[in-house]
Amino acid sequence: MQHAIESRERKLDAFFARAMSAGNDELKSDLARFGAVLVCGYVERCVEVIILHRLTTRAQPRVLLFIRSHFKKGTNYDCEAICQLLIRFDQNWETAFRSTISRNDQWSSSLASAYALRNSIAHGGDGNKGLPGVEALYTDCKNIVVALVEATNN
Repeated sequence: MQHAIESRERKLDAFFARAMSAGNDELKSDLARFGAVLVCGYVERCVEVIILHRLTTRAQPRVLLFIRSHFKKGTNYDCEAICQLLIRFDQNWETAFRSTISRNDQWSSSLASAYALRNSIAHGGDGNKGLPGVEALYTDCKNIVVALVEATNN
């Protein structure tokens, strides 16, 4: 699990480093929009990887197949949606995650902003926070993933 998360983070870190070095402001703007999409994808995939990893030893194979199919639908995972998912599996996971998130309001706001930006872009909007802004959202999303790993570690 940790390898899968770290691999995604290395790819996104490398993306932001390349994007920041782009010389053209218009290209940077386009890369910022693409970065917002990548950040949301990172969150979605990490939620899936973490949950499936934690349930592999707890659930029967048919249940795991059902859970995998749930993740194929695609979900906008704001912090509340993550809490609602966690409580379906283990109330302690949800309690621990909610406790950490409640102490870090900025993380929830950043995740919601990333999805709002992605959804605007996907529906023809031209919203843009700029590369530094999107990278800041990504940093907070990495903290959310760490909180999710820690919350489900019991």
